[in-house]
Amino acid sequence: MSLIKLSISFIAVAALLSACSQPDQAQCACLKQAQKVNRLSEVIWSATASHQDTILLKQALEKKESICKKLVQSTPDALQQLKEACPQ
Repeated sequence: MSLIKLSISFIAVAALLSACSQPDQAQCACLKQAQKVNRLSEVIWSATASHQDTILLKQALEKKESICKKLVQSTPDALQQLKEACPQ
């Protein structure tokens, strides 16, 4: 019985440590949205954009603003570390 309790405790501690080492998913969502905005901006600047591309960019910017409120105050170094930690 104590082996089971020890195993469960070990798994719980391992899961907790794993969760703490993973980047915040909200921050990763912000970075993904920022990348989407960048891609849409490239289309706009390429002069091949349609009216629909402009609408999509506006929507993406609005979504980025709402998702990224916490990161607005971050330093460039912190943003770079987050970018490296988040899956692309």
